[in-house]
Amino acid sequence: MVKEFVFSPHCDFFIDKAHRESGYDMRTFHLHKKYEIYYQEEGCRKYFINDAVYLVNAGNVVILGRDEVHKTSSVDDTPYTRYVLNFNSEYIEDVAKSLGNVDLLSFFDEGIKVLTVSMKMQGMVQSLLTRLMEARTSPEGDAEPFCRVLLLELLFYLKGCVAEQKSRQENAPILSNKTIDKISSYIARNYQSSLTLPEIAARFYISPFYLSRLFKKTTNLTLVEYINSVRIRAARNLLETTHLRISAIAEQTGFSTTAHFSRIFKEGTGVSPQKYRKFYHLE
Repeated sequence: MVKEFVFSPHCDFFIDKAHRESGYDMRTFHLHKKYEIYYQEEGCRKYFINDAVYLVNAGNVVILGRDEVHKTSSVDDTPYTRYVLNFNSEYIEDVAKSLGNVDLLSFFDEGIKVLTVSMKMQGMVQSLLTRLMEARTSPEGDAEPFCRVLLLELLFYLKGCVAEQKSRQENAPILSNKTIDKISSYIARNYQSSLTLPEIAARFYISPFYLSRLFKKTTNLTLVEYINSVRIRAARNLLETTHLRISAIAEQTGFSTTAHFSRIFKEGTGVSPQKYRKFYHLE
């Protein structure tokens, strides 16, 4: 099951290729403490990342830093093929030492999420991903170190792509709506309060039905999912940096009960709040 590997803290590296003959929407948002590379080989997708939605076309590369909320959905009901790869920094740590002061991870946090790359670079990226898939399933004893070397090569290429795109001052198209942008800002300021669809709709003088449809169409999340994503990010920070009880964190981040908080947190991160704290608490 893909989700198990994507979320498991003890799994340092994961790669998968998938082809679907028709549209598919991820069931829910998620986030993890791994870097992620997504390559759209065929078709078109909508990609929700943190507070924005991007249009991802064939040949685009999506790069995600750690703890970034994300979810993909269909644009239409046509076929698509994608690769997804994620890894933690420890996976390449030993091999990367030979590079001296070259930082192959900082570009994940430079604000560019969707890369528009040349046909030549698309071929290089796809070739490396294919070789990573083959190496990952190889029974040979040197398959694991070979994966690490291939991943470093891929990171070198993508680092250059990010620098080039920044120099062009080019950004991927973001799907936006002024009303939804205002509502998102309101939620960010008030996530600790009890937020409901009728209350938010009334505040912005629109019907709950229209708000529900508009939010889903614009962000690829339901209103409740979006509120939960904001709350989970806040809860994650408290779990990492404080010794507050789980019940107190649930209350401070706007969840009605500890049980509800634990269920939503596990859906979004793959682990319970208790296990998350065990792995990531900063002493």
